[in-house]
Amino acid sequence: MARWVHTHNIPLPPRGGASHQTVLRTADEAEALPAILRKALTGPHARQRLAGFLAVQPYPTLTEAAQDLGIHQSALGAQINRLEDDLGRPLFERAERGRAMKLTRFGKRVAAAAQRIKE
Repeated sequence: MARWVHTHNIPLPPRGGASHQTVLRTADEAEALPAILRKALTGPHARQRLAGFLAVQPYPTLTEAAQDLGIHQSALGAQINRLEDDLGRPLFERAERGRAMKLTRFGKRVAAAAQRIKE
């Protein structure tokens, strides 16, 4: 498993469990977050998925974003898909021939909330 994860540029948690920086530690900490993000920020690497989501926004496709960000498209796509699964709704209208991907209305709300906690 570790070899596959390394090959696909997926970060592993530190030995002994997930880092305090990637997992919310208390219910109080979750309550301090914007409600729209609470479901998404409770598992390992949650903040990395959110950072990936924010980084992808200006690009017309996930492929172009992954190339510029220096990660595999499949890893970036998996992060976005997991974030969408955690939140229960799509964040992007995916790119189609001749049309770039763009944020859904929900995705715009998530992006605004994520920017607030990033600052």
